[in-house]
Amino acid sequence: MTNDQKLDFTRRITQANRSELVLIKFEILFVYFDEICTAFHADDQEALTLSVRHADAVLKSFQETLDFTYEISAQLFSLYDFHRRQLAKVLMRHSLDELHHSRKMLQSTYEGFKQAAKQDQSKPLMQNAQQVYAGYTYGKNDINESYEIGASRGFLA
Repeated sequence: MTNDQKLDFTRRITQANRSELVLIKFEILFVYFDEICTAFHADDQEALTLSVRHADAVLKSFQETLDFTYEISAQLFSLYDFHRRQLAKVLMRHSLDELHHSRKMLQSTYEGFKQAAKQDQSKPLMQNAQQVYAGYTYGKNDINESYEIGASRGFLA
């Protein structure tokens, strides 16, 4: 993942509510899937293994944050477990077939969460985070971001 992508995801996470955070995690997972494909085609085993581990960590975080008081959580746990096993097969079989299949399935899951997120109007999870404003400030084609840092930014003791 490039530094620009990391900065973008970090900025979005600071402004996200629970539903948006799930969507961001899916997008991070898809970036790692792309890295797996790139490393596979470049025949870079070390990068491939690292990208698979990163993708697996995202899927594991999905499993760890499930709330099993809801019936659907057991089904989602099984779904994420299946995709973690598919990632392992990428390394064992040295094939991207399982990855492409997983991506299609997870893309439809992502779309379902995206529809549900439209209904979530809750506040961002992080309080006292920097406010990010983007706009056309210096020219017609240049977008510059400014950060507003409030006096009460950070943890309150």
